[in-house]
Amino acid sequence: MAQAVKSIASGGAGTGGGEGIARPAWLERITGSFQDFRKFLHDVRGEMGHVTWPSPPEVRSQTLIVIVTIFFFGAFFFVVDGAFGRLIQLILNKFGHSA
Repeated sequence: MAQAVKSIASGGAGTGGGEGIARPAWLERITGSFQDFRKFLHDVRGEMGHVTWPSPPEVRSQTLIVIVTIFFFGAFFFVVDGAFGRLIQLILNKFGHSA
């Protein structure tokens, strides 16, 4: 009787094998996905330790550079768009099309 209880507790059906009860495939996918996610988070945490973060003065100076560049290109495209618009307007007026 004691051997039967040991066999059932270890997952064998009287064979004495220690394989355990087979879990359904859907449960294996869920637990596997959970373990993959935990490994991913562990790897992310390790990689974040290798990141070199900029100092606050560097962030401010680079932000200022980005803002100035945006205004420069905005003004540049405003002027170019206006010039091309006028050029096209002149061409259309010359060939008799009115706008």
